[in-house]
Amino acid sequence: MAKNRREFLHAGCKALTAGALLSGLGRFALVDALAQSAPASDYKALVCVFLFGGSDANNVVIPYTNYPQYSAIRGTADFAIQLADLLQISPPSHASQGDFGLNPKLGDAFMTNPSMKALWEQKKAAVVCNTGPLIQPITRAQYRAGGLNIRPYQLFSHSDQQNIWQTGFATRPRQTGWGGATADKTGGSGGGFPAISSIAGVTVFSTGQNTRPLVLSPFPTKLGESLKLLRSNDQQALIDALTASGPDPMPALIKGASDITKNALDVSAALGTADPTVNTMFPTSSLGNQLKQVAKVMRFVQDNASLGVRRQIFFTSIGGFDTHTNQGKYDPLNPSGSNGGQLGLLSQISQAVGSLYQASIELGIQNQVTIFTSSDFSRTFVPGGGSTGTDHAWGSHQFVVGGAVNGGDFYGQYPSLTLGTGDPPESLDTDGGDNARGRWIPTTSVDQYAATLANWYGLAPSDRGLVFPNLVNFGSNPILGFL
Repeated sequence: MAKNRREFLHAGCKALTAGALLSGLGRFALVDALAQSAPASDYKALVCVFLFGGSDANNVVIPYTNYPQYSAIRGTADFAIQLADLLQISPPSHASQGDFGLNPKLGDAFMTNPSMKALWEQKKAAVVCNTGPLIQPITRAQYRAGGLNIRPYQLFSHSDQQNIWQTGFATRPRQTGWGGATADKTGGSGGGFPAISSIAGVTVFSTGQNTRPLVLSPFPTKLGESLKLLRSNDQQALIDALTASGPDPMPALIKGASDITKNALDVSAALGTADPTVNTMFPTSSLGNQLKQVAKVMRFVQDNASLGVRRQIFFTSIGGFDTHTNQGKYDPLNPSGSNGGQLGLLSQISQAVGSLYQASIELGIQNQVTIFTSSDFSRTFVPGGGSTGTDHAWGSHQFVVGGAVNGGDFYGQYPSLTLGTGDPPESLDTDGGDNARGRWIPTTSVDQYAATLANWYGLAPSDRGLVFPNLVNFGSNPILGFL
């Protein structure tokens, strides 16, 4: 049966909007402006760097004063880091545990940009210790007793733990992420420009009830080409059709179904072939190219104040951390050649994150941009894979970087590194006896970590429970002090 014009254009608008929401690189997916609060009056941005595969946190932050705790378990492993190679740090909150050391690859810098170690020294980087998915605080005795429905859903599973880190909800899988849900509640996206951009594909982190991410190609794709919806002549023709006046009874359709689509076209038309300039040099690694595109989007919204964008959330990622074998061997005689396995990935992170921080200085927004890491989980403290790798574990250490960060310190509790052999009371190991492998029970929840980031971003205390349903289980003041 033939459709009348109203039905045809209504279907066409729905199809275009669905395509914008669900298609891949370079397609818009917009926030429904009617569901947003008024744009915020100042600019803030969160940048997630997700480490897919589960990064071995035990080889990222290592005891220095108490190095024998580390060497007693990992000393003969191929990937063990020697005391002399650690980048020594002294977190004030953990002075009773002495000094610690960062992995030497976190001292890698790109050109004159700061490394992660340099950002720590500048007090622009902090470590949130032993963080992981939790439904509520859980003791080792409770975990080992079993029978209580307080363990996170499908613990130690890659896909499920990735979902929990991205949603902030450890009870079961969720279809909306805490980034998207935070954007739902805070708005800040003016002129139809999306509040969330992903340079790593469509992810649950970026998806809210009313928020969908703008999915971008990484650099070197020009920003204007990455955002292009249609050829310019097709785009203008559709705008003209949607906004045409005349006797045809289209006003209601235009006002309703086409508003989101028109906003997308308007922003794409405004951008045109522009490719905003960021003078800061970035490494050409996968993560470096993603974060350079983030910097370009930030430059675009700073240069186009009329868009009214005051809040942005970005998702980027780097994979390869599932290091069951070949985790990497550090060579102090050839540190630049120590780029196998986790070592090379940490080098990429240090160089790329340092470059984005430097770019934020160039843009004059270093105090308004916060970069943070997340990962599936950590790895077992006891080596596996013939002492060349590690297995899935739980609590991990994460970095937060930015001008607003209360850096140069640890937040949360660094674990004692005591295995569960003999079931000592101080151990946080999920395992016991001869099977003890050092899978640390988190002492800080993903909920607390993410809620602190969202709180800084502008999420109202009254909305925290809507974004993080289990946050109420972590005390009356679950916000951490790193921001």
